[in-house]
Amino acid sequence: MNHRHKASTLVTNSDMSARALKRLERQRLEKELSATPEGLVDNDDEEEEEYEEPAKPKINAFALLNDQDESEDDGSDLDKPEPPKEEIEPATLPTKSAKKLKKKKAKKKAVKKDVDDYSDDEFDRILQEVKQKDEMSHEGLPAADFKLLDAYDFEEELDLMTEPQDVYDSNFKYFTTKRLKESLPLLSIGSAANLDQDNEYKILFGNLSMDAIDDANASTALAISPEVLQQFKRLARLTRGWGGKDRRGVPGTTRKLLLSKIRDDWLPTTLKPMNMEEIRPEDYVKFLDYKEEEVSLEELQMKVQSEAELGVKYFQFSKINDIKERVANTRFYASVVMTPDPESLMQLLQQYPYHVETLLQVAMVLLRQGDNKATSNALVERALFAFDRTFHKNFHELLSLASNGLVRLPYERFMNRQFHLCLFRYIVALGERSTFYTALTYCKLLLSLNPAEDPLGVRYFIDFYAIMSEEFKYLVQFTESPLVKTYTKWLTPGLAFSTVLAHLKLDQTDKAREALRHAFGHHPYTAFRLYQLIGLGSDLPFKDSSFNVSTEVLIATETYLVRCGVMWNDQGHRQFLHDELQKLFVGWKPEKSKTTSSSLFGLLGFSSGSENEEVPFNLLRFAILSGENRIIAKLPQKLLSRNDLFEYDLVPPNQSTDQPMVLGMLQQTSKIVDHLIDYVDQNLLGSIIQNRTAEEQDFDEILRGIEQQNVND
Repeated sequence: MNHRHKASTLVTNSDMSARALKRLERQRLEKELSATPEGLVDNDDEEEEEYEEPAKPKINAFALLNDQDESEDDGSDLDKPEPPKEEIEPATLPTKSAKKLKKKKAKKKAVKKDVDDYSDDEFDRILQEVKQKDEMSHEGLPAADFKLLDAYDFEEELDLMTEPQDVYDSNFKYFTTKRLKESLPLLSIGSAANLDQDNEYKILFGNLSMDAIDDANASTALAISPEVLQQFKRLARLTRGWGGKDRRGVPGTTRKLLLSKIRDDWLPTTLKPMNMEEIRPEDYVKFLDYKEEEVSLEELQMKVQSEAELGVKYFQFSKINDIKERVANTRFYASVVMTPDPESLMQLLQQYPYHVETLLQVAMVLLRQGDNKATSNALVERALFAFDRTFHKNFHELLSLASNGLVRLPYERFMNRQFHLCLFRYIVALGERSTFYTALTYCKLLLSLNPAEDPLGVRYFIDFYAIMSEEFKYLVQFTESPLVKTYTKWLTPGLAFSTVLAHLKLDQTDKAREALRHAFGHHPYTAFRLYQLIGLGSDLPFKDSSFNVSTEVLIATETYLVRCGVMWNDQGHRQFLHDELQKLFVGWKPEKSKTTSSSLFGLLGFSSGSENEEVPFNLLRFAILSGENRIIAKLPQKLLSRNDLFEYDLVPPNQSTDQPMVLGMLQQTSKIVDHLIDYVDQNLLGSIIQNRTAEEQDFDEILRGIEQQNVND
């Protein structure tokens, strides 16, 4: 009676918030009882299997709920251990299956017990014992090896929200594990063979011989003499495991290359240009927590745990920590950031033929200066090979099984960003070769590495490759999936209006009309521009200046318009677009754009200073990497004058808590976001800059001497 009197006193003195908290604790306990944690069941099984003689049973918090008339005196229960006859027989020991069946029956009976019938003290005691046992079961285990039983699963509530979200949050929490699971078939590459452009050549041009395919891929990265080429071939024969008959052999491993084939002009070597490690789930939580504002650490742990149970794995590329690599990084940084010098980059490439940053940068230099697309694309392919041969065995296995939707490469790591950039460049190169299906496959791969953040804006051009490769059903399914419907901005102008075209290609006119109304509602300005460009109409009662749109809308619209002419090449489809848009514009008036500000921009330090000037990072990166002048022209000057718009690392993530780096040393291991400067030797960098400055001064003195001599003459 003392316990009940004390419990009633506590209830009388508590306020409404305490009652609410108690009610939530009761509900959670009921859920735990009905869930039957596997860990507790397994422990009980082990204890019963080691049964010797009936002894004093241990107190079980769940057993307290089995009997309605159980005494409240804990000591009396311990003094009179009487195990039920149905559980322990003196003559024979029950089998494991029989014991499990009886346990299930006992637990079902216990769940039927109404927890509210117990006093507050009893309930608190039960709850405390459950927590203690839970903590004991967690002790000494990594965070990824147990489920956070006392954390609220916020994803269950988010799964009930079907309306797209207007504003991005820090970790895209609305793209839950359940929605990811629904999207896995659309992220899958289907087969590793789809990553080989040679297979598409065979489909397009018939069963070509390997000699014909090799001739098509015979463009060398740099002009080399026949003598050097023969030396490379002899060295390839001496390098064990290099190439092989299928040109996919990797030295030091039995695995095959998945993304590339070895070319004759590539220097054979057994040394890997970088490393790749798997990130433990408990460590990956740090990549989410450093930028989080709303979701707690416990909830992030639960989210990562849910993804891990689905099969998601996390990886990162990393640089090799040796003097040779640091020298290459330092010389590259000096030639690109400090004093741009293309000639120095070319020399660096000859000395370090597999330095990824140099390969990608020289490829862009050749493309801009000489419009040498063949050589530029060959360098990109060599950079892709550098990553390909470095794949972790688990990464390689998932990619081989087309389970790339379960692979994550956090964009915070510098070398991961280089891999994203390399895939983007390669997709563009595949498009220029008209291998659109292979390009679409690489779009799936690039998006799957980080489907929520989509750091390079795959959603702004995946529709183009889907239409050009005649994957119309895939595009419709993609647009109707959580990959597009979770956030409003994920329905890009390209996805919205290309879906209309996909329905028309499938002879689904009614669905095309419905999709057009949906696209018009989300992107009226794009519809207006499309009506002028594709529908060839100019009879609307308002003009371009009538729209008050944000910079984001202007750029996003141009990303679609720059390619739409190639897709809308059927006169009947153009007429459909003209007639239907004309109907939709009847009685419609432009409205002032509603711009919402996301805390994500301020968190990562990106804002142009005006409420209508915020641009998502992936759209900004895509606009610059596309190389389309029409898209870049839409960018405000303030955005183009940022100090982090380097081609090798466009607008990297920003971690405000970065610790200062010791001169000449690599980045701190505690840093989440790393940059190229973290891998540069500061002393060597200072020497390079000093030498170049001295050379420029000597050259200037020579020029002045020549000019003075001309004056005297």
